[in-house]
Amino acid sequence: MLITFMLFYCRQNPETTFEVYVEVTSPGTRGPLSGPEVQRQFPEDYSDQEVLQTLTKFCFPFCVDSLTVSQVGQNFTFVLTDIDSKQRFGFCRLSSGAKSCFCILR
Repeated sequence: MLITFMLFYCRQNPETTFEVYVEVTSPGTRGPLSGPEVQRQFPEDYSDQEVLQTLTKFCFPFCVDSLTVSQVGQNFTFVLTDIDSKQRFGFCRLSSGAKSCFCILR
């Protein structure tokens, strides 16, 4: 079942492996009132600021300081759907004790 699902969504000869990669720092890193921010991105010339702001909210939808050790160290996925019903899939990795989250949008 899973293999059939994956083959259905695999593109033939894709132009790129992913749309954008970002490293997002946790809220409060640059001050007590600062929100999550994009620290690094690839490609560097990625220009869709709305998507970048949305990704920061997916990376840190919660307050990092309120987490217990057992809650940190997570992988999670999400789907961004635009107004034309185009879906983009995301994968995030928040390492145990880390103050940043790695995210790939495909």
